[in-house]
Amino acid sequence: MTQAGSTIVQRVTMVCMACAIVAGIAAPAASQPTRAEQIAVQALQDGDADKAAKAFAEALAQSPRDPRLHFGAGVAARLRGRDDEARTLLKRALELEPGLTSAAALFGELAYEHGDLDVAIQTYERALKLAPATEFMTARLKTWRDEAAKERRVDGLFSISFEGPAEARLAAHATKALETSYWRLGKALGAYPSGSIAVVFYTLQQFRAVTGAPEWAGGTFDTRIRLPVRGALARPDELDSVLTHELAHAMIASLAPHGVPAWLHEGLATYLEPTNARDAVRRLQSARAIVPLENLQAGFGGLTERQAQVAYDESLVAASVLLDRLGPNMSLLLESLGRGQDLEAALGQFGLTFVDFQRDIAAFIKSSR
Repeated sequence: MTQAGSTIVQRVTMVCMACAIVAGIAAPAASQPTRAEQIAVQALQDGDADKAAKAFAEALAQSPRDPRLHFGAGVAARLRGRDDEARTLLKRALELEPGLTSAAALFGELAYEHGDLDVAIQTYERALKLAPATEFMTARLKTWRDEAAKERRVDGLFSISFEGPAEARLAAHATKALETSYWRLGKALGAYPSGSIAVVFYTLQQFRAVTGAPEWAGGTFDTRIRLPVRGALARPDELDSVLTHELAHAMIASLAPHGVPAWLHEGLATYLEPTNARDAVRRLQSARAIVPLENLQAGFGGLTERQAQVAYDESLVAASVLLDRLGPNMSLLLESLGRGQDLEAALGQFGLTFVDFQRDIAAFIKSSR
């Protein structure tokens, strides 16, 4: 499963950081905020990243040494999916004001998301020395230190973190399973992302504490594939399915860090395990509780196990139908969603409407009875 999130603004969650962001940008300054500053802050609060970015650029032209403006511009860049630009702006904000905790929080999360674990740890350590500790940052720092203390196996595209020799065999098995699945998934999605993919194994207790995942979850993907050990090698086929499922999420996210509805993310990952969509239809007929896809846009983490099964089955059927229609063009659809297109517009590139898509789903279900 994917954890709700994107990406920092979703994954770390902007909800957790919203107060710090607004306070950090809108904090009283030596002079009255300019009109551009006011527009920029309001645009961020309204979720209009493009408008915010333009206004922050205007404000920075007038006040190029204002750390809060650099921070605000960094937030806007992040919301627009421009992570390199965001990191540059946030780094400058911290150079101008090392104690700007909100900038450190986002810079550290971006570093972690992009695989710079040491930089993430150093950023939070420095921030917590300069400013009052926050529960959020303290907890994140502990998680990162625990991850850094694990042993690591790096093999090609995969970096697998684990604890001690007892899990080394598990890491070796995981590497082979992931490498095999990678090529099959790349062919199905029409793309072979080249970025490194991190995998972290935990005890069940650690897994629940770090991810907050529901009890029914066998693994998660946020910026990394995270899996509980739980005697995984005793059930290698089940382990391989979970690894493949989470790898699919990682590969989808590399094509589209934002904008992919949960039903499509989960449906593609389930299909690629692989799982038979016609079996899902039969389960849905027994469940008698179909939910419109429009209601499955967010993550499934808040669902009960029974509700989650229905959601996964519906998502699997929908993704199966879409793959049949698009084939290797699926990667183009995902990239369009990642650039901010809505699903209707993205489907339109292939001569398909959402109504057509729903009609295809109904026909698939009917033919499976």
